[in-house]
Amino acid sequence: MIIAQDCEDARRAILGKIVENGARCRSRFGIYLRVDPSLLIVENSSEADFPKDYFSEKYLKRFEEALDTCVEKLKERKYTRRASIPIWRPEDTLSNNPPAITEISFLFDEKLHATAYIRSLDCLNYFESNFRFLSFALKSVAEKAELPEGSVAMLIAIPHIYERDLNRAKSIAEPMDEIYGYTSLGTHLVEDYLSSAWHSALETIYNHGKSKETEWDMFEGQKTSKFVHRLFIEVLKPEENKLHDKAPFTERYGIDYAHDYIIYANKLLERVEENILKEGEEYTYAERARFCVKDQVKVDQLFEVIRKLKEDPCRRDCYVGISRPWDLTSKDPPCLRGYQFVNNGGKLKGIFYMRSNDAYGAMHANMFGFSLLTKYVAEITGFCDYNYAHFAVDAHIYSGFLEAVKEILYPEMKRKKIN
Repeated sequence: MIIAQDCEDARRAILGKIVENGARCRSRFGIYLRVDPSLLIVENSSEADFPKDYFSEKYLKRFEEALDTCVEKLKERKYTRRASIPIWRPEDTLSNNPPAITEISFLFDEKLHATAYIRSLDCLNYFESNFRFLSFALKSVAEKAELPEGSVAMLIAIPHIYERDLNRAKSIAEPMDEIYGYTSLGTHLVEDYLSSAWHSALETIYNHGKSKETEWDMFEGQKTSKFVHRLFIEVLKPEENKLHDKAPFTERYGIDYAHDYIIYANKLLERVEENILKEGEEYTYAERARFCVKDQVKVDQLFEVIRKLKEDPCRRDCYVGISRPWDLTSKDPPCLRGYQFVNNGGKLKGIFYMRSNDAYGAMHANMFGFSLLTKYVAEITGFCDYNYAHFAVDAHIYSGFLEAVKEILYPEMKRKKIN
């Protein structure tokens, strides 16, 4: 995690990381140098106006279509976790030039902050223009919602530069030490196992989280929560020690949840071309990924991503969008917004972006299911191994579960009475 004062400092820092550690890959645009997924947080958003004709209409039109609805969410409850605008559309999976920014999430914490998922970014030539767009988005929402502006963050899945630009990048680059652990603007944890990742997430939220109201007024134990902003967890060995001994689910449940709700596993090697929802289901992550009834253009995004990776393991557009524009008006929108598979030094890395994550009740099962999907995709596409990254804009523990979490983190030792 890199925390910078302004756009130019952040750009120099990520360029320094790429120049120092970049691995060579080949694309249709030329050989490039890339580093691991990176979380960049810029404390001061840009004051400059956004040049509206700089990008194609994809960014601006899709953002502006959702702007007023997003603002109404924040006006209704400024602490909402549901103010997240999808830029990606399922048909972008089939595009030769899909948008780099796929999702923009807004969260109020004393100020209004913006967080974006960026599937790929040329950090020399396009860093500033993408940052300015995000600053423009934050300013637009903050002004309409009458909230003070805060920071801008970018979770960049594939930060890179082209080899032909290396000398120019070296003249600008200024390496900056990465920050690990908790800060008020973001948290970056690196763990070996899913079990220890969940434990560390609970520990971070329990010990550092801020209290706030939620939108679940009807449930006594969920009216308030402790939360941390921008929780980024990297898991290096997701195949080992998967389940914490206090996990609130069994391994059998985790497998069934992954197969049915996330993957639709019985047709993983086939294109899905029909409705897969069961009676009573409004959506599942698998339905959004593979055949969404409400989509005008229906695309099995997961199938297409697997096809792309088989053809070229260095592809930078292997993203699956889960969120949809109408989620902004839903009372129960998907927590998962999208995910991407990237080549991480010969291993396949699955990166999963969530607007909101119940750390006690859902996070461990989410991690288990998402990593299992990553494992399957790695096996199908010929990768030797895989690892996993989990990101939540708002990671929280509901007040009703704080005692249960305390018992997991700090179990009371029963003492024998000595006569």
